Amino acid sequence: MTTEYLSKEMKFFIYLLERYTESRDTTADAVLEQWDELGVAEVIFDMYDLYHVEKLENAFTDIDDLVAEKRNVAML
Repeated sequence: MTTEYLSKEMKFFIYLLERYTESRDTTADAVLEQWDELGVAEVIFDMYDLYHVEKLENAFTDIDDLVAEKRNVAML
């Protein structure tokens, strides 16, 4: 796959997804499916301006909190 036509936001989203899945010992397919079901994939993508300048672990914590919040809302 060539990345020359991808935006810097998309390149970072892919990088973030890859690092996130490694840190959670899961697959990108499983994570994307979960994020799509919860409606957070676009939110995470849109956080580029913040996530690309901070430690990845901070972004991961933020993502985990966002996922947990959406899961709790879905259970109500």
